[in-house]
Amino acid sequence: MNLDGAENAKAEVFKRAFRYAEVATAATDGGGPIFAPAPDTAAHADIARARRAGEIDPKEKIAVGILRRDRGDDRGQGLKLGLFVQHKKLLHHPVVEAALRVAPTEAEVIVTGRIRSQGRRKVRTCRPLRMGESVGHHRITAGTIGCFGVDADGRVGLISNNHVLAMNNKARVGDIILQPGRADGGDARQAAHVVAKLGTYIPLDFDPTSFNLVDCAFAPLEEGHARPEPFLVGDGEIGSDGWSIGDIEELLIDGDPVKKVGRTTRFSTGVVEAIAIDNVRVQMVSGAAPRFAIFNRQIAISGTEKTFSKGGDSGSLICTMDGRPIALLFAGTETGGRNDRGITFANPIRAVLDALAVDLYSPATGV
Repeated sequence: MNLDGAENAKAEVFKRAFRYAEVATAATDGGGPIFAPAPDTAAHADIARARRAGEIDPKEKIAVGILRRDRGDDRGQGLKLGLFVQHKKLLHHPVVEAALRVAPTEAEVIVTGRIRSQGRRKVRTCRPLRMGESVGHHRITAGTIGCFGVDADGRVGLISNNHVLAMNNKARVGDIILQPGRADGGDARQAAHVVAKLGTYIPLDFDPTSFNLVDCAFAPLEEGHARPEPFLVGDGEIGSDGWSIGDIEELLIDGDPVKKVGRTTRFSTGVVEAIAIDNVRVQMVSGAAPRFAIFNRQIAISGTEKTFSKGGDSGSLICTMDGRPIALLFAGTETGGRNDRGITFANPIRAVLDALAVDLYSPATGV
């Protein structure tokens, strides 16, 4: 299949196997149609009934993305569907079997395990501020500085996840952002640790009939308090733990090698497993009252030499091997993927910047 064929097959899977309906999106949104369980349908009733009972309907544990069949093919050719299931028990679920009937020779099932937000290692204070280091709202544990952005008012700030900087919608504009994060010794009572204030975030939607495209937030830096190093990711020296970021990579397909530096796992390499993944159900809040959100148009990555990400790596900027930004890390599993090292999920970085209405603060911005 080519890209159009893969998008059409994915749409048929959501219509015929999931019994979902197409959701209206902006005409300029791009990326193919999006599907969700429409109100007053059996699919919606099943999901609502399960949630009221404190359970999860199996349809919310199956995501659909686009894979490349032959990694030797040219970019954009030889594509197939990827069915990401969160448990082996779902391998023979009626939805999976129906999806395989839609594309019997052009689909692959991948077991991921439970997908959680990647939102812990003791780390140091980082001055100047640098991408890949510990950060967080003063009431959470810690996540990772993804990159720096510039808003319409010319303010330079941190970009990371909503659940890192805005506590899953619970924070208020102006709240204190710490570096390092609280779990790493950051203290709101110490002026040296207060590096930014929450500026804006994209609210997460937890309604089962809705979906999210991004998990992101922007926090302008405190003037005269925290000078950023906007061009380097990682520990400072260009090498295995650091690199200069380039322009955004707009053309991405599975099989592409990638890298990141995160608070917990530091430098790691991986490969893109799939693109344009829809119906990714993520546990955003754990504990006695867990909360889940559905994400569409996501990127999946698996580690090569080790697990690509763990808790605390949320917000990391993922780049191509030559340093071009592609995505903002926000969730992952502990199992599944290549060599059973887990699968990391990320928002396309262009979607993040557009949602926040900021430009990437890099040499190309001229700021």
